[in-house]
Amino acid sequence: MGGFQIEEAERGVRTFRMFHRETDTAKVARNLDAVFDLHATALDWLEDYTQIEYPYGKFDFVLLPPFQYGGMEHPGSIFYRQQSLLLDESATQNQIIGRASLIAHETSHQWFGDLVTMAWFDDVWTKEVFANFMAAKIVQPSFPDLNHDLRFFLAHHNTAYGVDRTPGANAVRQPLENLREAGTLYGAIIYQKAPIVMRQLELLVGEETFRDGMREYLTEFAHSNATWPDLIAILDDLSDEDLADWSRVWVEEPGRPTVSTELTLADGRVTELRISQSDPAGEGRVWPQTMEITLSAGGTLSTLPVHLDGEPLLLGDWVGRDAPDFVLPNGGGFEYGHFHLDAGSRQHLIETLPEITDAKTRGIAWVTLWDAVLEREVAVGDWYALLLRGAVEEEDEQSLQRVLGYLGSTFWGYLSEDERAVQATSTEEILWGQVEQATVTTRQSSYFNAWRNVVSTPTGLARLHRIWEQVDSVGGMKFSVEDYTSMATTLAILGEGDAEEILDRQFERIENPDRRARFLFVRPALSADPAVREAFFEGLSDPENRAREPWVLAALGYLHHPTRTSHSQRFVIPSLEMVEEIQRTGDIFFPQRWLGSTLGSHNDPALAAAVKEWLDALPDDYPHRLRGKILQSTDGLDRAARIGNP
Repeated sequence: MGGFQIEEAERGVRTFRMFHRETDTAKVARNLDAVFDLHATALDWLEDYTQIEYPYGKFDFVLLPPFQYGGMEHPGSIFYRQQSLLLDESATQNQIIGRASLIAHETSHQWFGDLVTMAWFDDVWTKEVFANFMAAKIVQPSFPDLNHDLRFFLAHHNTAYGVDRTPGANAVRQPLENLREAGTLYGAIIYQKAPIVMRQLELLVGEETFRDGMREYLTEFAHSNATWPDLIAILDDLSDEDLADWSRVWVEEPGRPTVSTELTLADGRVTELRISQSDPAGEGRVWPQTMEITLSAGGTLSTLPVHLDGEPLLLGDWVGRDAPDFVLPNGGGFEYGHFHLDAGSRQHLIETLPEITDAKTRGIAWVTLWDAVLEREVAVGDWYALLLRGAVEEEDEQSLQRVLGYLGSTFWGYLSEDERAVQATSTEEILWGQVEQATVTTRQSSYFNAWRNVVSTPTGLARLHRIWEQVDSVGGMKFSVEDYTSMATTLAILGEGDAEEILDRQFERIENPDRRARFLFVRPALSADPAVREAFFEGLSDPENRAREPWVLAALGYLHHPTRTSHSQRFVIPSLEMVEEIQRTGDIFFPQRWLGSTLGSHNDPALAAAVKEWLDALPDDYPHRLRGKILQSTDGLDRAARIGNP
C-alpha cells in the first residue's frame, strides 16, 4: 500500500490522528475539520448515552483508497474507505449526511462490538443494529435543520424491503453452524431492517427504559460476550411487555406483514375504514407494531396513533364523514410491512403526491408507491409521469434524491426500449432544466448526477462531452478528477466520440497513483470491443484478479451497463456459477455485491427464465444461505422482466 500522511487534531481532552494517502492537499484541508468534529461529537454522545467512558485511550483512523467496506471497527483504530470521508466539492446532501452516519456507526462499535462482543455469530447482527440505531441518533445535533424521522425512514425501509419482499428473505437472527458461512449473515436485514425493529422495541418499552436497559447490558457484559436473549431478559425485567413473544416474529423469522387499508363508501361518505394485517406466507404470523395512521381530508393531514396486532382496526370516528383524500397506515415512518393501500388512496397519491405539504408524509408516500409498483398495483407509466413531476416539485432534498434514484431505476429497468426512446428527450430536458435552476450546490449535484445517469440522446451526450472537455461549465459546480472520470466512462460506454481517445486523455488527467491503478484495472470493461470485455470477464475467474473488490464491482457495472445487456447476458450464468467460490475467497459483502452488479441492469424475460432454470437445477446440498442470497438478487430481475414486458 505504501506510505501514509498523518493529520492530527485535538478536540477537548482527546487527540485524534488520521492516516491517509490522498495527494490532493486542498481536498484534505477542505474535509479535515468536519471529519475530526464528527468523530468527537460521536464519542461525546456515546459517553453520555451509555454512561461509560470511551474504553480504549487513543483514537486513530486510517483511510484506505481501495477498501471493500465503508468502515471497519477496531479498538482504538477504525479503517475507512477514503472516498467516504474525503468528499468532493460536488458532494450531494446524501453523501454529506452519509459520512456523518458512517463515522457515528463505526464509533458506536467501540461500545457495541468491541466493549461487548457477541457470544457467537448468530448474534453478529446485534453489534451492527446497535451501531446503526445509535448512529441515527448521534448525527441529529450535527444537522439540526434535517428532518431526522424522514432520514431514518429513507435510510432503512426501502433497502430492507428490497430483501424482505423476495423469496430469499432471511431472519434478523440466524443460527450459524459453520464459521465459513458467517459472511452470508450480513446484508440489508441486519443493517436496515434490524434498526427498524429496534425502533419498534424502543417504542414498545419506552425510550428511557430502552436506554436504561442498554446501559445495564453494556455494564454487565463489558469486555466479555453477550447474546440477544441476554438483552431481552434485561429489558423484560424493566418493562411489562412480553418481549420473548415479540422477538420471535420480528427477530427470529423472515418476511414482513401485508398491512391493508379497506375503505367502504356510500354516497361519498365512509361506512367502514379498516386496517388489518396478514401473513403473505400463509402461516398466520402476526407482527405486533406501533403505528401512526395519517389521513388527509381536503388537504389537511391528521394522525392517529394505534397499535396493530392480530385483530383488524376499525376507525369508527371516520364513519359518516366525507371520504378521505388518502389513508397512509405507515404515516409515522417507523412501521414495517407491505402497505397495500385502498384504490382511492393510491390514485389520489399518483395524482397529487407532490402537493402534500408535510415532507415526511411525502417521503413515506414515495417509498410506499414504489413498493406498489413492484407489486404491480400501480402502472409503470403513471409512476414514471409522477417521478418526472416529483423531480421538479419535490422540495425536501432527502426525498428528492430518492425520487431521482427511482427515476433512473425506472428509466433503465422498467420502461421498454420503445418507451425509453419516447421518454429520453423530455427526461433529459427536465433534469437539465433543474441543473440550471438549482441554487443549492448539493441539490444541483443531485440533478447533475441524475441527468448523467440517464443521458442517452445525441444532444445530451454532446453536452456531456463538452462538459468533460471543459468547454462548457455548469453553473457554480466544481468538478473533481473523479467527476470527470465518471463522465469519461459514460461517454465511452455510450459511444460519444472516440472512446479510446477519451479514456487515454482521462488517464493522463489522473495524478493520484491509487486512482490511476484503479482506472487501468477497469478500463477493459469500458472497451467498445466485445472481445476485450469478454477477455476481462474471463480473467475474473482467477481469484487474484478479484482481490480489489471495489474495482471489480465497478468493472461489472460497466460490463452490465443497461445499453450493453444484450451482450452481457452471456456473463450472467457463469457469474452465478462462480458465486460459491467467491464466497470462499472473497470478503463478507462481496458475493451479494457481485450478484447485484451482475443482475441489477437486466430485465429480459428470457434471461429471467434461464436464471430460474439454473436455480432449479442446483443440487440439494447447495449452501442454503447462499441460495437465499441468489434469490434475493434475482428477485429484481424477475420483477423487471414481468413489469417491463407485460
